[in-house]
Amino acid sequence: MKRNLFLLILLPALVFAGGSVSFDLSYEGSFRWTGELDWTLPLFRDWAFSFEVGVGKGYGIVHTGIIDELKKFVEFYYFPEAFVSGKIGPFELKAGILNEERGPGIDKLFLDDNSRFYGFPGVSLKYRQDNWHVESLWLNINEEKSFNYRTVVFDFGLLKIAYEDAVVYLNEVFNPYYFFVPLPPIAIQEIWLSQEGAPWKDESKNANALMGGWIEFNFGAGRVYFEALIDDMSLNRLLGTGSYLNPDKVALLLGGEYRTGAWKIYGEVSGASAYTFERTQENLPYEYTYFDTGKIEERMIGYKYGENSFSLKLGVRRFSGWCTLDLMYHYLVYGDRTPETPWHGKEMPPDTKWLIGDLTKEHTLKVSAESDFGEYGGKVEVWWSSLEGIGAGVFLSFKM
Repeated sequence: MKRNLFLLILLPALVFAGGSVSFDLSYEGSFRWTGELDWTLPLFRDWAFSFEVGVGKGYGIVHTGIIDELKKFVEFYYFPEAFVSGKIGPFELKAGILNEERGPGIDKLFLDDNSRFYGFPGVSLKYRQDNWHVESLWLNINEEKSFNYRTVVFDFGLLKIAYEDAVVYLNEVFNPYYFFVPLPPIAIQEIWLSQEGAPWKDESKNANALMGGWIEFNFGAGRVYFEALIDDMSLNRLLGTGSYLNPDKVALLLGGEYRTGAWKIYGEVSGASAYTFERTQENLPYEYTYFDTGKIEERMIGYKYGENSFSLKLGVRRFSGWCTLDLMYHYLVYGDRTPETPWHGKEMPPDTKWLIGDLTKEHTLKVSAESDFGEYGGKVEVWWSSLEGIGAGVFLSFKM
């Protein structure tokens, strides 16, 4: 029955064509595979319907958002994206099941598609004008938690500057104030929604707001970029006043790349202080995650490695006609990461913490070769991890 259902899903794509099919086979302790169909159907003028469907089989392949039996050899189907997108004058709209990412780097601080097999009901509204644009994005994470992200990007040619903010809020499917009002979410939360005596104040609703931004400078042969996210910061510490000091909760990312001839060198360093992205009270589940269980790297809304972590990526890429070779080294270290447990189950400390608790260190070396022959493409990867051992993957794709 399941196989017949999947064939029925594929039938429209085969009839209308205009899509691509990919197949991914990998080994890391055990074999697993996935097959995906990406399909875009033009509707009228600047509007289209896009759809992605996949099937997979293997050990440990399924995200906890879909099935809990991670260690069983399972077959599953997934739908990470299905949305309508289009333009009306300076406005761009995307609505449906979304799986989004935003940011200038390899990793992202505010929004990344770490959920992999799982999309979320959402709407993105973007307004473009000359050398700047603003975007407001809403995602419904689950029955008790929703998410809004907003950015304003200024493009001055060689220099790009962006403001970013985000908010995770509880017991509401959609909050129009966070989506439409052009103020930082912390201002909307504190000045408007939570003001004392207001008849619209609702004690059952709460939110966690974040602010930051990024800057990117291009210099012809390369670029450098920096991104910052502030979850919380002690103003008393900054101003040198007051006796109450709470930990600064921040995430930072710095990277760049340089190309000379057929070679490109790139690198990125990032990290987040302890307690960033986690809930501050046991009864307020507004931690910055898509899911409550599973690997941190597969359930963060933003920065992939979560709180209390440090990441370093260094790589070199060689472009050679039909083939691109890539060699990357990744060093990752992290301590306790407990998004659902405030302050790691202890009292709130009076100062900023980073890389605390039991530390785990991982070294990864990856070699890949990628080719593109017009309608056909492929990629082969081999990697070694100090924690997981040797792994390999083969990726094939073709356009219909």
